[in-house]
Amino acid sequence: MDKDIITLDTAILAHEKGFKFNRSGNDISYTRDFEPNDFRYLYNRLSKKYLLVSDYYAETNQNIQQYIHSKDHPVYDAPLQYELQKWLRENYSVQVTPKYNTYNVYEKEYLGYQCEVYDFKNGSKKYKLYKTYEAALEEGLQQALKLIKL
Repeated sequence: MDKDIITLDTAILAHEKGFKFNRSGNDISYTRDFEPNDFRYLYNRLSKKYLLVSDYYAETNQNIQQYIHSKDHPVYDAPLQYELQKWLRENYSVQVTPKYNTYNVYEKEYLGYQCEVYDFKNGSKKYKLYKTYEAALEEGLQQALKLIKL
């Protein structure tokens, strides 16, 4: 996970559910709205894949103004994990919380992070163990986004 930025898969899910950066002057995201910071995924027509802005610059040697948006390849916001976590909590009352867990299964101890997604309408669900906090949080964010019905 690069700087705790959400993955492309999570960015696409968030985009489908209506996530957009709030770029007001007091918002923390506003300071990240300048090149070449990573805050979006852009489609590179040459490599036929999405890249973070900094990788897009490195690969194409172009600035953002030269990029032409298309309906076939939209631009996806790429916030930090905590920003999407906060958006889910404030807009949909869905709490995503990774917790450190220890399990003793058949005399073997498993350590890792497990993400709990608490939806005030449907209760809570826990997901599989991950080695890192960020990986568990990413899984929880994806599962929380899938809960949202538009």
